[in-house]
Amino acid sequence: MKVKLSELLTLVEKYGEELNIILLNDIYLNTGTKVVELKAGTSFDPSYQEFYKKQNINEIDVKYDEKLYAKLISNFPSSYRQPEGRLSIVDLDRVIDNINSMNMSSKRKRNIISMCEIYRKTSSGYDEPILYFGEKLDNIRWNQIKVRLPRNTLIDYRVDECGILIFYPLKAGDPNYAQKFIQFTELVSMMVESKKNGVILYPDFNPETDVFTANNKADLIRIYNDNKPSLVVVGGEMDEDCKNALIQLKQFDKYAKMILIKSPEPQKRQAILTEIKKIYNRKQWLEEIK
Repeated sequence: MKVKLSELLTLVEKYGEELNIILLNDIYLNTGTKVVELKAGTSFDPSYQEFYKKQNINEIDVKYDEKLYAKLISNFPSSYRQPEGRLSIVDLDRVIDNINSMNMSSKRKRNIISMCEIYRKTSSGYDEPILYFGEKLDNIRWNQIKVRLPRNTLIDYRVDECGILIFYPLKAGDPNYAQKFIQFTELVSMMVESKKNGVILYPDFNPETDVFTANNKADLIRIYNDNKPSLVVVGGEMDEDCKNALIQLKQFDKYAKMILIKSPEPQKRQAILTEIKKIYNRKQWLEEIK
């Protein structure tokens, strides 16, 4: 898996020998007096950082390891996501088929993302990836990979949707604009501070990156498609404009999940967040394999 040099240096400084970070490919560094060969299969050596930087090597291919990835998640949560689950080849087959069916009947396209790497040993004894970390697994790519995997292989994966989109229509000329704006900010605050309110919406929900907003009908579908949220939280009253916007969203993506919160009263925060969590955690692509 490819990891930024700066991230590897941070991990080595923080954890030292607790982590054994293995190079996946040979690397050649010019030190000025000689060329140093760093062999695949050897440990990442931070003492060469100056030469990495001089050669503009900002990303290094290292061997995927669950312990390494756990440290990346905890130290760089905005860059590294937790796997959504771990499935057998047969079950992942079904999920990919489900995602493919969803994509055929929706303009929003969802993707299964590999959250691990699986290797085979070459004749030279090196690790060669069969499945790459972060690659999208559509039917064609998955069919190429699965025939090379042992039948008992388990694959960590996630679907490329996360976060909450708050849709609260606001019109500058509305006589109730001030009141509606306060309710809108209360909704945003509720999502951002969900953990403080005792509700963990999802294990890797990141309030800094996973809360999106739309305040008019014209922007809703664009923001929805650009950010790929798991849930749309609709705030305020359902007037005709709001209804039409949601109808258009459903026409764009029939699998869009929504919840209406008319009045986000602070004293009801925990109850509202609990209901939001329930819908947020519904994974439609898993429903057929339960």
